[in-house]
Amino acid sequence: MSLPFDLRLLAVPAIVACASWTAPALAQEEALKVGSAAPAITVDWVQGNVGDTSDSSKTYVVEFWATWCGPCMRSIPHLNELHTKYKSKGLVIMGISDEPMGTVKPFVSKKGGAMSYPVAVDKDNQMKRNWMEAAKQNGIPCAFVVKDSKIAWIGNPLDPNFDKVVLGTMSGRYNPALSKKAEPILKAAKDAVRVKNFQDAYKHYDSLIEIDQKFFGDVMVLKYKTMLIDAKDPEGAKKWGTRVMVLASGLKDGVTLQELLETILNDSAIETRDYQLARETAMLLDNQTGSASSKALLAEIYSRQGNLAKAAEVQYEAWMKADPSEKTDYKRVLDGYKKAAAKAGAVKPAEKATDAPAAE
Repeated sequence: MSLPFDLRLLAVPAIVACASWTAPALAQEEALKVGSAAPAITVDWVQGNVGDTSDSSKTYVVEFWATWCGPCMRSIPHLNELHTKYKSKGLVIMGISDEPMGTVKPFVSKKGGAMSYPVAVDKDNQMKRNWMEAAKQNGIPCAFVVKDSKIAWIGNPLDPNFDKVVLGTMSGRYNPALSKKAEPILKAAKDAVRVKNFQDAYKHYDSLIEIDQKFFGDVMVLKYKTMLIDAKDPEGAKKWGTRVMVLASGLKDGVTLQELLETILNDSAIETRDYQLARETAMLLDNQTGSASSKALLAEIYSRQGNLAKAAEVQYEAWMKADPSEKTDYKRVLDGYKKAAAKAGAVKPAEKATDAPAAE
């Protein structure tokens, strides 16, 4: 249920037009492009309602489409899939058509759950003028990815890079310039690891981390993995992992905290998992976000350590916070913890780990 935040270093070209627009309404103004402030949302809603694009916790996809458009019909199922999967993680998708309400509303009603994201009709063609024409976009489907009321990407939602852009924007790690700069440095680090020159690899990692600790938080996690798995240095890895945890917490970087946590819990190459570090990281993440997913991760750690009663207690909190569309999955895990706790009758021996089960 977590997000796959390993997309930070993907350099994805935005499809934009940079020529100036000379229509009277935008005379002397620069064309709408990546980095521009997103225009207002001026629509009549068919279903759902999105006031604006200013919520910093959300990533918005403003997609222009029409019922007669063949490619739009191909994009709808995928947009709906993204909406269903990530709406609880802050993704907001809205489909905007310039057709009459009498055309769009029956179409959306017939689609039902296959088109469950917010849909609207363009009010007096204001959206078409202020978004599509201002950006010199002539074809549909066309999507604008928006974060913090700023346009991050413009292009076709059928573009193979679209998902990478959306997920990268959600994680706050979409930056093609930094990604391109990182490519040769990461290759050099990988080559150093291959020949077991770990100190050289660490220097390459550190050179990126010094540029931007938050953007290259995944490199900090990669250095932890290299220390633990490749260099077989659990003490060094623990020391570095603790530093990563503290740095990410100070930067309010929940993405890196979650990446570190999920690496400890799920990386198949790790033989002995540091559940003490995992639990401390999960607590910081939960304090920062208080989300259902952060509580579920904390519950999983208690479960793996054998403290099933505590796992059930925290999973209950996660279930209560979960989005309605995810409650069934959270409840299934909760029931599993309860059943296991009842069957055990006591705290079971902990899974092999570097710390013992916490005394509660």
